[in-house]
Amino acid sequence: MSNAPEDFSHIGFAKSIFLPALLIFLIPVISLLFFLYIQGYYDGQAREAILQQIRDDASLTEQEKTNAKELFTKVPFSRLIMHPDYADLVSSQASFDYTTFRWGIRLSLFSIIGSVVVFVLSGLCVLASLRSQWVQYVSLSASWHVLRIFGAAQVLIQGVLLFALSYWVTAFFFEIYVPKLIFIVGILALVAIAGVIKSIFMRLNNETVVEGVVIEQNSSPALWQELNTICAKVGTEIPDQVIAGIDDNFFVTEQSLTVGEKKYHGRTLFVSLSLLKQLNGTEADAVLAHEMAHFSGKDTLYTQKINPLLVRYDNYLQGLYEGGLSMPIFYFMNCFRALYEVSLRRLSRSREFRADQIATEVTSPADMAGALLKIVAYSSYRAKVEQDIFEKEEVLESANVSQEIAEGFDEYASSFMSNPDISHLQTSHPFDSHPSLDERMKAVGCSLESPESQAMLSEPGDGLWFEKIETSAELESQQWQEYEDRFRAYHEETLPYRFLPETEDELAIVVKAFPEVQLEGKEGLLTINHEGIQFPAWESPVQFRNLQECQLDDKQRLNFISADTTPNRLNLKKFEDQQKVLAAVERYYSRYLAAKAYKEHVSQTATTDAE
Repeated sequence: MSNAPEDFSHIGFAKSIFLPALLIFLIPVISLLFFLYIQGYYDGQAREAILQQIRDDASLTEQEKTNAKELFTKVPFSRLIMHPDYADLVSSQASFDYTTFRWGIRLSLFSIIGSVVVFVLSGLCVLASLRSQWVQYVSLSASWHVLRIFGAAQVLIQGVLLFALSYWVTAFFFEIYVPKLIFIVGILALVAIAGVIKSIFMRLNNETVVEGVVIEQNSSPALWQELNTICAKVGTEIPDQVIAGIDDNFFVTEQSLTVGEKKYHGRTLFVSLSLLKQLNGTEADAVLAHEMAHFSGKDTLYTQKINPLLVRYDNYLQGLYEGGLSMPIFYFMNCFRALYEVSLRRLSRSREFRADQIATEVTSPADMAGALLKIVAYSSYRAKVEQDIFEKEEVLESANVSQEIAEGFDEYASSFMSNPDISHLQTSHPFDSHPSLDERMKAVGCSLESPESQAMLSEPGDGLWFEKIETSAELESQQWQEYEDRFRAYHEETLPYRFLPETEDELAIVVKAFPEVQLEGKEGLLTINHEGIQFPAWESPVQFRNLQECQLDDKQRLNFISADTTPNRLNLKKFEDQQKVLAAVERYYSRYLAAKAYKEHVSQTATTDAE
């Protein structure tokens, strides 16, 4: 019913995913070529020396010399000394060197061949995963275990190869070895290996917190009765609990959820109180039938199984990325994570279309289309209202998000259909991706361009399902109040990072969050405020607006480099709490840089809008 994203076959996808994945071959290929070359060179040197000894040995007959020459010419010296009869031809040091070459070649070949095999097997698993949700889960589970072990082995092997190369490259070509280089490479290899081991065994926090109120089955009987009717039409059992909140979406899940201080298990339905007020009863029927269809299709069951694998996979990728020397393996592993994302999105789209179709059959195309339009429009308008309020550069007495949405949504809805990006908008969801609004509308037999779409969007909702929830108005009001309080508090925390104070009000906001700080040192009193830093040993204060760079040197001195002035230095050793000084300088200077960047962004945005 849906196709993989267009960029799956686009050259940009290949450059960003497949080509970096080939970096996994870089170190083993270089190692293979180098150790083959150096082993061949040593073989040649040893062969010539032995052949010369044979020629000079008067105790041998001509036939014996001929046989010996043939043996040492046809059989590589490195292979010959592996036989017990010829092992004493080399010293213990030479034997160790040849052992190093052999294992370098073996490990390189194992790495290269293993990468090719895993690439093919994982690719086949990705292709198989497109068939069904069950196959997707099985193939992803199998691939994850194979890739995890393979990735750890590759990090270990390539770390050993790099360590060996750090000695042999300089020893062979320049007849020297660099202990510092060997030590550094060894440490980096150990760091990469430790990072991978940590990511494998790290215990992850998979807790999902949802804000809302749980509507138990023994409360709001009208809600549960109507929900039971819809479940019977869809062909599934009712959820174990319903969570009523104010987020701008509806969703179902079988993952464990934490609401307040209590954890809930089983099948959960989340309903948006705010959206239920905007929908007609039949439109809400369509939305809830769509959500129950995810239960009947076992979508939530497979999401519950797959999501922990993805979390572990992503954590593993993070460990590889932070490992430094493990970056080539990161790109290889990331390639398959991206390919599985294509598979996940494709099946996710397919099951969304299936749920829409079932909801349409339970209600009508107009009900499903009307619900989609109102949900997307409401979500878009809520985001606009919150952004407009958040961008206000003043202390908010209150953040009346819900009030502004209620007062302005009808007017916004009347012009929503003229939004040039409307066809690409999607409904929000905490666990899955959705097809675009245009695709979903067409799938249920409606069109965004038709006059009926605007009529469906403009029709006021009767809030029938909202009324089925006991004390719904109080529940919604309480949650909005808590949300708006957090919104206002966070807005106030960000204000100081927006101002390079030009007015008394702006100055008051900045100084309230960043008051002057004084730190006593052996050379005098260090003073830091929102404008800069003062110190008695300096000829003039350091102004943040003139500061070009701040560096910490190996003598524990902070060097403040400003335009047209000599650097001002601050010896941290002269302060009792060095970390406190560093933290204060970083905090105040970071605030200035953030405010400067914000002002530049606002100016650029204004210029772009004017054009």
